[in-house]
Amino acid sequence: MSGSIGDREARDFLGEVKGICDQYDDYKIKVWCFDTEVYNEQNFTPDSGSSIEDYELVGGGGTDFDANWRYMKDNDIEPKKLIVFTDGYSYNWGDENYCDTIWVIHSDRSIEAPHGITCHYDLAKETA
Repeated sequence: MSGSIGDREARDFLGEVKGICDQYDDYKIKVWCFDTEVYNEQNFTPDSGSSIEDYELVGGGGTDFDANWRYMKDNDIEPKKLIVFTDGYSYNWGDENYCDTIWVIHSDRSIEAPHGITCHYDLAKETA
């Protein structure tokens, strides 16, 4: 939720997370927002009673990917896979040795993460 990520992009990202969850009967997924800090960590499971569509988006400052790794290390979070939805505009890319990371970068196909797997995501085109 850096300042360069709008509400529409963020809602698209959450839609992708929902799509991932919908592929499985059982899952445990942790979601949070970040800019230069981490905000609003929530866990989602099929039984959690909360819906990813109702998740509150928080943030809007600069972009510091390292904030995610500091947060995970400080809170003993060791994900099997970290998926970061971003526009890719940051001066750092986190700890490449901490966990497997997938970078879902929207819009700018020239950006490649220096570690992990980079996937490019084009926002859905609006139709009239």
